[in-house]
Amino acid sequence: MMRFGESMSEVVLLVACEGDEASTCMAQALLGRQEFEPSRPVEGAPSFAKGRVRLWFRPGFHLDQDDLDERWQTSTGERVQDVLFLSKHAAASGRPCLTVHPVGVPHLAPDETPPYGGRSGTAPPPSPRLAKIWRGLLHHADDPRIPEFEVSLEVTHHGPSQKAPAAFLEVGSTAATWGHEGAADVWADVILALLKEELKGGSAAPESSQVPVLVTFGGGHYAPRANQMGALEGALLGHMLANHSLPFKRDEDGTVFGSWSQAVDVALDASRAAHPTRDLVVSLDRKSFRGWERSALFDHLENRNVRVIDTATHRTMLDGS
Repeated sequence: MMRFGESMSEVVLLVACEGDEASTCMAQALLGRQEFEPSRPVEGAPSFAKGRVRLWFRPGFHLDQDDLDERWQTSTGERVQDVLFLSKHAAASGRPCLTVHPVGVPHLAPDETPPYGGRSGTAPPPSPRLAKIWRGLLHHADDPRIPEFEVSLEVTHHGPSQKAPAAFLEVGSTAATWGHEGAADVWADVILALLKEELKGGSAAPESSQVPVLVTFGGGHYAPRANQMGALEGALLGHMLANHSLPFKRDEDGTVFGSWSQAVDVALDASRAAHPTRDLVVSLDRKSFRGWERSALFDHLENRNVRVIDTATHRTMLDGS
């Protein structure tokens, strides 16, 4: 049995919840690769370790798991660098899919009760690995183990809350596919490739210091703009907010208000926290905003000294890095 403290003090934490069929299936696919060794229970829940990676089984469901990063550090002495939640995805469409997304409810008023966990008006930093996870999924888009599955990013939504960077890695969209062994096996491939160096106790080589972090605003829940731009090699993704997370209002004299500006600021600040040495750039789904909404967004971003770019400019930035 591996004891805590035998590896570096910073770890990547994979979280599986026992009440979630997709989550446990993904975790078992990882354990089936014989990469992990049993460790002592943390808060009475099973854990496994390999290099700088930890797999923690939690009772219940993900949305109730606030502050796991701090709780892990308190119990083990290991600082959590990144939390990757293994989870099911539910959608009314019922389409089989593998998705990945950041976490948070930045548009809700601080006194509002979030319907799906987290802390209103906040968002953890997005996982710095978010774009790499997305490109790893894209690599398996035509995998014969998942012929009926689509792959996609999703925008920032739901809890839980924490301080460390986070992302949800999901299998959807109904009970018919949550336990799909091929989907779980594909996710095991993506995770083990993503964390190859961390599993050996090291760290992956950093991206070029010149690469900016892309934050996207507007569009629908499945983030088509971020899907396209994040697929470019070397791209880095921050938070992605759909129109429904940018509530604009305007009174009779034309004054623009609403929690959209709070959501923008939280998304920008959290994305910068995940990449403190990098520039932020923003891409807008312009057609999804009314003219006065676009104007308010441009003014707000100009006041924040954040540049708005298009797809061609983003590609040029990456080519020049």
